[in-house]
Amino acid sequence: MINNPLTLKVLNIEDSEDDAFLVQRELRRSGLNIIWERVETAEALCAALEKQTWDVIISDYHLPKFNASDALQIVKSRYPNLPFIVVSGTIGETAAVELMKAGAHDYLMKASLTRLSEAVRREVRDAEIRVERQRSQLELDLVKERLQLAVDGSGIGLWDWAIQTDDVIINERLAEIFGYTLDELAQFGTKNWWQLNHPEDSQKAKLAMESHFQQKALVYECELRKLHKSGAWVWVLSRGKVVEWDGEGKPLRMTGTTLDISDRKQAELRVEMQNSILERIAKGEALPDILEVLVRATEDQIEGGLCSILLCDREGKLHHGAAPNLPDAYNQALEGLSIGENAGSCGTAAFRKEPIIVSDLANDPLWQDYKELALAHGLRSCWSFPAIASDGSVLATFAVYHQDIHSPQPQELEAIALAANIVKIAIEREQATQALENLNQELEDRVQQRTQALRLSEARLQEAQQIAHLGSWELDVITKKVTWSEEIFNILALDPHSPAPTFEQFFQFFAPHEQARLKLLHERAINDRQAFTIDAEIVCADGSIGYIFVKTEPIWNSAGKVTRLLGIAMDISDRYAMQEALQRSEERTRATLLALPDLVFRVNRAGKYVDFMVSPQGKNLVDPQQIIGKSIYDAFPLPTSGIYAERKYAALQQALATQTVQIYEQQIQVEDKYLYEEVRVSPCGHDEVVFFVRDISARKQAEAQLQQTNQELARATRLKDEFLANMSHELRTPLNAILGMAEGLQEQVFGKISDRQLKALQTIEASATHLLELINDILDVSKIVSGQIELECTPTSINHLCQSSLAFIKQLAMQKRIQIFTKLPLNLPDLLVDERRIRQVLINLLNNAVKFTPEGGNITLEVNHLQLISTSPDQTNEEVREYVRIAVIDTGIGIAAENIQKLFKPFVQIDSALNRQYAGTGLGLALVKQMVELHGGKVGITSELGVGSCFSIELPCSSNTTYSSDTISSNPTTEIGNLDSPNVGKSQVPLILIAEDNEANIMTISSYLIAKGYRIVLAKNGEEAISITLSAKPDLILMDIQMPVMDGLEAMQQIRQIPSLVNIPIIALTALAMTDDRERCLAAGANEYLAKPVKLKQLAATIHQLLAN
Repeated sequence: MINNPLTLKVLNIEDSEDDAFLVQRELRRSGLNIIWERVETAEALCAALEKQTWDVIISDYHLPKFNASDALQIVKSRYPNLPFIVVSGTIGETAAVELMKAGAHDYLMKASLTRLSEAVRREVRDAEIRVERQRSQLELDLVKERLQLAVDGSGIGLWDWAIQTDDVIINERLAEIFGYTLDELAQFGTKNWWQLNHPEDSQKAKLAMESHFQQKALVYECELRKLHKSGAWVWVLSRGKVVEWDGEGKPLRMTGTTLDISDRKQAELRVEMQNSILERIAKGEALPDILEVLVRATEDQIEGGLCSILLCDREGKLHHGAAPNLPDAYNQALEGLSIGENAGSCGTAAFRKEPIIVSDLANDPLWQDYKELALAHGLRSCWSFPAIASDGSVLATFAVYHQDIHSPQPQELEAIALAANIVKIAIEREQATQALENLNQELEDRVQQRTQALRLSEARLQEAQQIAHLGSWELDVITKKVTWSEEIFNILALDPHSPAPTFEQFFQFFAPHEQARLKLLHERAINDRQAFTIDAEIVCADGSIGYIFVKTEPIWNSAGKVTRLLGIAMDISDRYAMQEALQRSEERTRATLLALPDLVFRVNRAGKYVDFMVSPQGKNLVDPQQIIGKSIYDAFPLPTSGIYAERKYAALQQALATQTVQIYEQQIQVEDKYLYEEVRVSPCGHDEVVFFVRDISARKQAEAQLQQTNQELARATRLKDEFLANMSHELRTPLNAILGMAEGLQEQVFGKISDRQLKALQTIEASATHLLELINDILDVSKIVSGQIELECTPTSINHLCQSSLAFIKQLAMQKRIQIFTKLPLNLPDLLVDERRIRQVLINLLNNAVKFTPEGGNITLEVNHLQLISTSPDQTNEEVREYVRIAVIDTGIGIAAENIQKLFKPFVQIDSALNRQYAGTGLGLALVKQMVELHGGKVGITSELGVGSCFSIELPCSSNTTYSSDTISSNPTTEIGNLDSPNVGKSQVPLILIAEDNEANIMTISSYLIAKGYRIVLAKNGEEAISITLSAKPDLILMDIQMPVMDGLEAMQQIRQIPSLVNIPIIALTALAMTDDRERCLAAGANEYLAKPVKLKQLAATIHQLLAN
């Protein structure tokens, strides 16, 4: 390389210094500046080449140790383009040719060195050209290599189209883009190539190509979809340019590129989808709508994908969000899924807070518990991403299912990640919107509440000023301008619409004797900054006299000068009037207390008398002047004053502690007589009490006399009850035999009877029954009067009550050809009544109706549910009372108006002629009235003589009252089987002990039971009953209560104390029929209780039931 045109670095390979000098001289002679070095050996040559670079090498052909060929090889191996010229005196033509072939650039004979400088210049110049050309070629090769790498790295497909011949040259990348090999795609003609275009894009591509061919567009450029070998559509960007045109301007050759832009298009679609959904979120659309749009948009990006969004609650449960294309049954099965390890893709993704990719859920452990569910719905793979909130909590999961084994592509994972992030944004926006709405609502509520409170406060302030008669004012000391509140006008009785008074006019409203003092106080307030308060008398505008409380506060500036006066004025006229009234009241109270027949004194907490008032009657007992100031322990020098003082002090402390009145009585000795006192200790504040001491000796004497009278009345009542009990026993005992024998004879227990005998027996039974009803009515009236009846109230159906009552009179009504009508509305409430007693009332009324209604008449039982609305005396409240009205209406003989009041009196009948025609005790309606009133109801009657009557009862009820099946129980019923057979499971006929002292009853009951197949053993008193029970071990005992020697109660008690006799059933029989007889008998050991006269069928049923159990 020539660094300087006149200077060359020359390396000379020469063993002869002379020859070397000649060469050097020739080069310098030609005008060349040379840097010269001579070497003789191969080693020296190598060293010189290593030391620096040379522009040319001139070598002798023959050297002692090596020759030009060897030197040429050494040089070419290191510097292939370095010029090598051979200068020799003996080289032949052949050798020279061989050297030229080996790479020497020229050769010269030493005898002809004149051509040397020209050869050197030429070879050096050619070497520079060769080096430059090689460098350019290297750079070109490098550029080509880089361009090829860029093309290969960019994924650009290349094509070269000979338009006229329709030949196309393509590269492998173009074939790869569409899934073909180079050979496969090369066989496509342009016609087939155009058919790969998407139908929606084909026309657009043709128009772009025609526009370029017509030179309207500099290049052909089009984004379009082309069909991939797999059947999918691939987005590509196709660019091309015609590089050859014919003379007529027609295209001959066109080159171009095709770039796969599917990823970019997917990204654009994702961005477009993201923007669209974010816009929906920003508009505040409903979250379910947003999630469904997101799912559908993501499914468009992932071929074959079925998307699902599950929302995660705070308890870690997943709930359906959106999955329009998944089976509904599958969505429902996932509802409420708990997140956790091995909870499928979604549950695990939410639990781990990381994406879970399962390509084959049938063989993945995460789906062990759910794969059967998924496979049953045709699902095989599932990829799930969690939507994680800003605070780290999991909001939801976004999943993509496929119906085959499927692994995701990177762009698909990007789409899912984007969708999960949008879900997070949507949910957080929803939560934030909800929180903001809640906050706004809360703030609005607060503002509204505070505004309302402020208005209320202002209203209350104004109302308070009006109520308190408190006005305010403000005086500007400089301008003398005064501002008055509305209440000032009211206090001064001024018209609020009249001109406001000046401050000087304000002074004129004060009484003349108040004005001077008030002006002085105002001057001090202004001059000395002294606030003041004052009560003053005023003369109002209407001339009335009043009193006001005035308070004034001075306000001064930084210089200490008063600039304003603020004041209030309160009307205290009422207070003054109250003080005067209080004073008068105190005077009247003292006068009243002095007039009372009491000792009145005030005592403080320490027990000292503060005040003492003595009535004229008590002046001889104590002198008030000697009491005041003394302690209760030493005020009264009575013999037992210490005991009285302790009691007084204890009552004093109790009254103060509880702030309640303490009352006690005591007996004191005054001189030689004893008096009774009532002491009332009333707290007066927290430090004093008032004692009221009254002489109640006369009242005590009256109470003692009343107590004695009550004791005598109680004894008389007890004697009456004992008389009734004995009378009941004496009457029921023979009736028991009469009714029992009549019943047994009618049942032909003792043999067959004729019709005339049967009729006679029926008459006997009817008469005895009538007598029994008379006894029962007398006892019921007695029990009601003495308060011995206790109601057993239970929820009772009105319909059942009426129907069961009608059953008792229907047969008799049919005999008299009386028609029965009922009017029972639907949905009647239940009554809380003693069902047996009210049924007795209805049967009584219905019996009367049948009794007093002629043949062919009518009886109607009518029920109405009514309401009674009553208003309180002050007309502010209304009370609604509900009741049921049950009426018995007949077309009977009727009742005269003057006789109606007699109906409900015991033992009274309105007409003796009726008494002879219609038998009765006269107790029925009295019992009806008293029984209904015991239930809180009332009885009513309307009647017209000769037309008929209407008897009604009204009972309270509540339509809102409902009863559960647990609280409503019907009366237990006993299923009576074959009572004629005593065989109740024993192989032997049951043995029954009858403990009874009345021969008639013994004969009646024993005959009946023997006829029924039982064995009988008898006892006449309690002792015999115990003895026989021990020896005979009967299967059942019939125990009369009233027997000689030992009564039935004591006998039962002793039997129950014997272990071997504990389980023998006992039926107690009594004719007393008093209220507590049943309880007494059951308590003594009876299993059942029957009142005489006993129905033999009922007795047989009871025996059968007890023996069966």
